[in-house]
Amino acid sequence: MLTFLLAVLTLSLFVTARSLARPTSFVLIGDSTTNNNTVPNSGGWGNGFCNSLVPGTPCINTAHDGATTGSFVASGLFNISLAAIQGEVSRGRRTLVTIQFGHNDQKIAPPESMGANMTAMVEQIRAISGEPVLVTSLTRRTFFSNGTINDALGPWADETILVAQEQDTHLLDLHAASIKYVEAIGPDAAHRLNRLPDDNTHLNANGTIVFGRMVANLMAESFPHQLPIIPNPELSFNISHGIASF
Repeated sequence: MLTFLLAVLTLSLFVTARSLARPTSFVLIGDSTTNNNTVPNSGGWGNGFCNSLVPGTPCINTAHDGATTGSFVASGLFNISLAAIQGEVSRGRRTLVTIQFGHNDQKIAPPESMGANMTAMVEQIRAISGEPVLVTSLTRRTFFSNGTINDALGPWADETILVAQEQDTHLLDLHAASIKYVEAIGPDAAHRLNRLPDDNTHLNANGTIVFGRMVANLMAESFPHQLPIIPNPELSFNISHGIASF
């Protein structure tokens, strides 16, 4: 038994050391809440996350406005993502692939439909040696009068968690983290991160910074001491303590 445990420990240390020795790249998959929009003062968390990385770290955002898990595949966008993953893997890079959907899937199909599509994505990404990282939906900043979030996305976030458990992938629970943060800072501060005053879904430049850092922090927690993420102690402190930065 001791020999077996030593063998497992040795293998684990080898895999960790190998991961640390390899350069890392990122490919982002999702909808407009991940996408880097070309419209000024508009977008998802993608730019903020990519800007949190050590300069020169590849961070390829293939997310698309209005996408569902189904349309992302049917329109050929997923093939673009797969090609990007293959390109990074072929260069010897450890390639982490975030997958975040829910905002548009919610409008057309039950959570289980999204889950089945996510599962297929995970399998195809692993088949080409990418490492899928599932991300629950960024919350909408829609509040009840008592200051709590009107959480219509909850079932789709739960489905993402279920797929991560079933497929044994890393999971970033952005949904829970973003709800906790915006409820702590309150509606006025939360709405200052909106792309437009009445747009409680998309982010302005400051929102991209805040939630991009939130994703970076969640990523660093999920992959401790493994990733080329530049710390931002002040912003991370504000996020963890429910303090508005903008």
